[in-house]
Amino acid sequence: MRFVFAAILLLIPVLLAAPQAHAEETDFVIRVLARDAKFIGTSMGGAHVMIRDKRTGDLLVEGITSGTTGDTKKIMAENHDRDALLSDDKSANFGFSLDLFEPTPVTISATGPLAQTQSMGRISEDYILIPGKDYTSGDGIVLELPGFVVDIMSPPAGQIIKFDPEVSFNMAVNIAKMCGCRIEKDTPWDPERYEVEAYIYRNNILVTNAPFQYSGNPGIYITKVLVPQDGIYRMVVTAFDPKTREAGMDSTTIIVKPAE
Repeated sequence: MRFVFAAILLLIPVLLAAPQAHAEETDFVIRVLARDAKFIGTSMGGAHVMIRDKRTGDLLVEGITSGTTGDTKKIMAENHDRDALLSDDKSANFGFSLDLFEPTPVTISATGPLAQTQSMGRISEDYILIPGKDYTSGDGIVLELPGFVVDIMSPPAGQIIKFDPEVSFNMAVNIAKMCGCRIEKDTPWDPERYEVEAYIYRNNILVTNAPFQYSGNPGIYITKVLVPQDGIYRMVVTAFDPKTREAGMDSTTIIVKPAE
């Protein structure tokens, strides 16, 4: 017993001298940039950011970006110098602090825009977060989210239309960038750049395809569709940028009743 007690006394100085785990508080700023457009912020409900430890899957922190979409001229300049600053103090971001004990491999993901759930996209990237490093200067950590907001305005879901083989019905859709940036003339997002189409299905069989034309009103594209018979039709509308290869979609259904 005396030997055990003496051994414990000898170990105490060693334990006291052993290095203690120490967390270092590290600050972060994360921004989500719509591809070929601006930051996703408050005007579009923001983007939901999540940071998970790659080793354990544990969620370390989550939050929503807030702020403005940023300066159009600065972000959409034709040429950017390497490491050019795109954001300003008001540009949408999610800022937070983490207590890091050691370099930590993580996956950072962003989902949005939260105000347009039918068009939400998700992007993720892997990072090594190192205690005490600078993650706030410049633009911080930037994730780039591709896609379009596509919102079918007409016909509304479930609309009943009487079948007439010679009469088409109107379709209208609103298209925007993921940041909410308006597609219109004399902006970086010229309406003629984008390909907007409707794919019309009956019993999951494609029966027709209709291209949309820009209406002249910001973001609004229109077309006319003629269906071959009565039935329930599913309509999928897509927007596509042939230069960046990004796309977006929305869908709805209509009921075409037999002619009386």
